[in-house]
Amino acid sequence: MATYINYGEGEEDAIVQGAEWLQRLLQQQQGQEAEEAFTQKFKTEFKALQDAQEKSAEYPCEPVFDLFVEYSKTLFTAIPDSKPEERLKEIESFFALILSMLLSLEDTEHLDKATTQLCELFSGETDQQPELRLRLLMMLYNTFNSPIFEFRYRVFKYTLDYAAKADMFDQVLPYLEYLESWMADWEAFMTIEDKRRLYADISKYMRDFGKRADAFQYLKTYHSYFQGEPTDALIKPEVAEQTVQLLKDAITLPVVIQFDDVLVLDTVKALKSTKQGGLVTLCEIFLFGAVDDLKDFHKKNEKCFEEHGLSFQDAMAKIRLLTLATMSRGQSELPLDEIAKQIQESPSGVEPWVVRAISEGVIDARIDQLNRKVLVKSAFLRKFEKEEWNFLDSKLSQWIENLEQVIKFLGEQKTKDGKVPLEKA
Repeated sequence: MATYINYGEGEEDAIVQGAEWLQRLLQQQQGQEAEEAFTQKFKTEFKALQDAQEKSAEYPCEPVFDLFVEYSKTLFTAIPDSKPEERLKEIESFFALILSMLLSLEDTEHLDKATTQLCELFSGETDQQPELRLRLLMMLYNTFNSPIFEFRYRVFKYTLDYAAKADMFDQVLPYLEYLESWMADWEAFMTIEDKRRLYADISKYMRDFGKRADAFQYLKTYHSYFQGEPTDALIKPEVAEQTVQLLKDAITLPVVIQFDDVLVLDTVKALKSTKQGGLVTLCEIFLFGAVDDLKDFHKKNEKCFEEHGLSFQDAMAKIRLLTLATMSRGQSELPLDEIAKQIQESPSGVEPWVVRAISEGVIDARIDQLNRKVLVKSAFLRKFEKEEWNFLDSKLSQWIENLEQVIKFLGEQKTKDGKVPLEKA
């Protein structure tokens, strides 16, 4: 994000220059009366500030700051058709001055109020200099450098919301990769509701931007913040709506093949007892079931598919791939005819499903077309529970035993050659 530029030689000089610039602009925009009203107010407040400095007395700069902000509301309409770049730079420099004054506000309550005031000023309209407004929000964010993190979340949220509203979400998208580390800095200044709202909104913006897979991941994080909450909080209409969206994403997105982390969410568990519970049952089929289970569910719950705009054919494609993953677990090879039988496909049409499973990372394998077999290296685990841990433990034990045999063999070979093998630690 951009950082502000110092305007003028020193703080006082910059304030005077800013006032003179604003004075001229007011005269051009609103006439002499508005210019004189501003000038009189500025002279009064600035003189009080200078007098206090001469007497080594404290006089807050809040009145001058508030005056500048008050008369800044029409600046975004002051961009002429001729040479707009020059005026844009002037306005950006003027707001840089205001941001530099912001940090000199000594009263915390006033600083809090002023930060929100600037956020609302910058994000007020989307049809008046949206690029400039977004840039100013970024400048405001960077004004609060370490260790002043208290207001950063608020400014970031305004920036995010404005970028989405102004159809410029692509400009803030790269910054989301830092969100996790930023959240650690903001932790003390965010409520659980702030966190939920942030991730729900990012998910929506991602979805609107066409990034459905990313939207799903952010929505999953949103639901994680409801773990341990009472049932009445989990089935509130706005929460249930987000749960339905999460499950629809999981069902319809081809890249989503893992369902255990979705079904463990308390919001999902709570939804099962509602009229939308069919979505949860469908996800359970993707976790544990096979092709026949999906067919039986569809036969009894066609309304569920119709109501939520779900494609039975797409669901069938996903369960076939997951069934193939289950078949491949612990196997080194699989007959193509057996795969065709399990996924209920014709022997001549089974190979494309295996190719798809390989390309989508469901299995790591290759097809032996001559012998009509699939040679399996590894497969995606649909669930990872006690049975899977035991399977992994047996595999590790086997690998360790094989490694020990290799070490033993090498030791024996060295002994035959007249060399003493190294002792094992």
